[in-house]
Amino acid sequence: MNVKLLLKSLILFVFGLFNAQQITLDTSLVSDTPGTINEWWYWSGGFPVLGTGFTPNSKVTVFATDPDGKRWRDFEGTADSEGKFSIQISAKKTKSVKGMHVVKATDANGKTANANLTVIANPNETIPVTIDFKYLTLDQFFNIGLKLHASNVEPNAQVVVHLFSPNESGSGITGQYFADENGNFDIAFTGNTETYPWGDIMPDIAGTWRVSVSEYNSNYFGSTEFRVLPNNPTPSSYDPIDKVDNFIPATPITRFEINGTGYNTDPNSSAFYEDMTSSVFNLQAGQTYNVKIKGKNRSSYAPDTYTLFVDWNHNGILDEDNEIISEGYIFGSTGVDDKFTEFPITVPQNAINGNTRIRVLKMQSVTEYSMFWPIGASGYYYNSGQAEDYTLNITNGMDNPGCDFACPADINANTNPGGTTAKVTYEIPFTCSGNSTASCNISYPSKNAESLVSFSNTWVANDFTVPAGQTMKVNKIVPNIIRFSYGTFVNIYKDDNGKPGQLVKAFDNLTYESQTQVGTAPGTGFPIYEVSIKLPETVELQSGKYWVAMQAQGPVVSWESKNNDGSTSNSYTSNNSGTSWTVRDGIDGVFKVYYECEAAAPTVVLVQGAESGSDFPIGDNVIVHNLVKDGVIIDTCVFNIHVNQLMATNDISKNTIRVYPNPVGDNLNIESDQKLNKVEVYDMSGKRVMEQDANSKTSVLNTTKLPKGNYILKTNDGKESKSFKIIKK
Repeated sequence: MNVKLLLKSLILFVFGLFNAQQITLDTSLVSDTPGTINEWWYWSGGFPVLGTGFTPNSKVTVFATDPDGKRWRDFEGTADSEGKFSIQISAKKTKSVKGMHVVKATDANGKTANANLTVIANPNETIPVTIDFKYLTLDQFFNIGLKLHASNVEPNAQVVVHLFSPNESGSGITGQYFADENGNFDIAFTGNTETYPWGDIMPDIAGTWRVSVSEYNSNYFGSTEFRVLPNNPTPSSYDPIDKVDNFIPATPITRFEINGTGYNTDPNSSAFYEDMTSSVFNLQAGQTYNVKIKGKNRSSYAPDTYTLFVDWNHNGILDEDNEIISEGYIFGSTGVDDKFTEFPITVPQNAINGNTRIRVLKMQSVTEYSMFWPIGASGYYYNSGQAEDYTLNITNGMDNPGCDFACPADINANTNPGGTTAKVTYEIPFTCSGNSTASCNISYPSKNAESLVSFSNTWVANDFTVPAGQTMKVNKIVPNIIRFSYGTFVNIYKDDNGKPGQLVKAFDNLTYESQTQVGTAPGTGFPIYEVSIKLPETVELQSGKYWVAMQAQGPVVSWESKNNDGSTSNSYTSNNSGTSWTVRDGIDGVFKVYYECEAAAPTVVLVQGAESGSDFPIGDNVIVHNLVKDGVIIDTCVFNIHVNQLMATNDISKNTIRVYPNPVGDNLNIESDQKLNKVEVYDMSGKRVMEQDANSKTSVLNTTKLPKGNYILKTNDGKESKSFKIIKK
C-alpha cells in the first residue's frame, strides 16, 4: 500500500471538508432565533447572507425561493480573496408567504450552497380585527360605511385607528378612543370620517383598503382588509388614474414591449399619465410572453418598481387578485440607457377575447431593499413615477358571453313591530347573448419526449376516439412538433381494424395559428413546439375511432411521440400519401384534438350577505353576487338591504332620512320615511346657498352650481328638523 499517497488523499479530503462552500443567514439583528425572521423585518431591510469557501474574487448571486416555489430577485456581490462574502437580501413585499424559504448562493464557477430561512408573522400582530362588510361600492363606503370590531386589546387601553388607501398611504381617525374593560373595541366610520392628514374626506378611490387598530402605548396591533368597488365599472370607461399633488415630479416610462414588439415614449415627459391605448399587442390565451420595460429613475438610492394591471375578464376593474403583476424594477436609469427590467406574463386560458386594457404603473420605492412600497394602485398613486395604458388584443381565449346582470336597486324593508329582522326576497336575473359554444379537447399528453417520428416527407397518423353517443365537430389539431415547421398537410381518416382507413377530409398547405416552444428534446437539444393548426372548416364526426395524419413542411421535422401504454393504437406512417400504411410498434403521438362543445351557463355566486328569502338584521346589509362563467367573474352585483325597525305600538316612531351620494357630484338624493316639506343647504359660515320645497318622501337636489367644499343639509318634515354634513366634490 502506498502510505504516502493514502496520507495525501486523507489530507485533501479533510481540507475539502473544512473548505467546502457554505452560507449562514445572519438574522441576529432582528431575531433571537437563528435563521428566522418576521415578514416585516424581512421586507424593510432584510439580513446579510454570509458565505465561506466560494471561489476567491468571483461574482456571487444569492436568491430566495418561497414555500410556493416562487423566486424573487437576484442579489449580487463579490467574494473576497479568501472566498468569503456578505450579501444583503430582502423580501419582495411587506407580506411574505409564511414558512420555510430556501436561500441559495452560486458563484461564477458554479459553486453553490443552500440554507433554510423561516419566515414568520409579525409577533406584535396580536389584535384580531373584523369588519361587517368585506365588499362595498364607493357610494356605500361614503354613505353607509363600516363597523369595526377589535378584541384582545389591553383592557381600557387607548387605541389608534388608521386607514390605508389602495396605494398604502395612510391617515388616522381623529379623536381619542379606548377599549372597554374586557379588551373589546368598536367603531363605525365612513369615507367622510375625519382623519389626519387626509382631513374631512378620504380618497374616493376603488381598490383594496386596509384598516389597523393599535394600542397607543405599546407595539401591539391588528389589521384587516376590505375592498371598495367602483360604482359602475365598465371597459368603455375605466376609472382615471389620479396623482396626489405632493410636489414630487413624474418620471416617465420610456419603453414598453412584449416579445420584442414595443413602443417608445418621451423620456422628458412631465405627465403622470399617458394614454397609449392606440398601441396594440396581439396575444393568445394560454401563452407566456416576455415583457420588457425601460424608464427614468428620479432617485439614485432606490429603485423604481413596475406593476401591471390587466382587465382579463373585461369587467371594467383592473386590480382583481389575478390581474395584478408586480415583478419589474430598475436601479439608476436615465430611461435612454441600456438598463431595463423584464419578466414573463402568462395570458390566462380563460381570458376574454378582444381588446383588453393593460395599465403600467411605475413607482419609486423607499430604499434599495424595501421594494414595492408604496406599491401604487390601478387608479391612485402619490410617489414619483408614471402610468401608461396600452391595449392587448386577446385571441384563443373565451368569447365574451355578452351577459346583462340585472342588479336590483337598494331595498328598504321594515321589521314586524318590535322585531329585530325582516324577511326579504330579491331577484338577480341575467341574460347572455354571446356564443353558446365553447372549445373542448381530447389530449394525448407528452412523456418528456420519449420518442419522435419524422414526418417531413412522410405521412404520420395517430388515432383518437369520439366517445359513444357523441357527435364531435373538430376544428383544430394541436400536435407537439420537434424543430421549426412552416406548415402542414392534415388528413382525417376513419378507422379500419386498428389502422387508417377511409379518408374523411383532407386539408392541404395549412399554416399555423401559433408555434410555441414548450420544451427541448433530450439528447438533441432541438426545440419542441406546441403547434396550433386551425382547420378551414369543422369536421363533424360520429362516435368511434378516427385517425389524424399529417405531413409537415420543413427540414428534418418530427412529431413528438411516446411509448404506447396500450390505451391507444400504435402510430402508422405512409410514404405514398396514405395508399398503404406501416405500423410503428410501441409508439404513439403527442397531440390534442379540439372540438366545439356546449358552453356552460353562467352561475350567480353569493360573495357577501345572505340569499334571497333570508332574515336580514336591522340596519344596512350590503349584498354582493358575482356572475361567473368558466371560472371567470363576468360581472358583479352590489346592493344594500336597509332594514328599519318598527317600534311596538307603545313606542314612538322616528323618521329615518337617507342622503346619498356623499360626496356628491351633480345630484343629491334625499329619502325619508315621512313626507318632507323643505330642504336647505348652508355653507360653513351659516349662509343659506340653496333651498328647495319638497312635499314628498323623496327629493333630488341639483348641486352642479355649488363650489367644491363642505356644506350642511337641513331637512324639515313639519315636526322636526335634521342636519347632515355633505361634501361637494
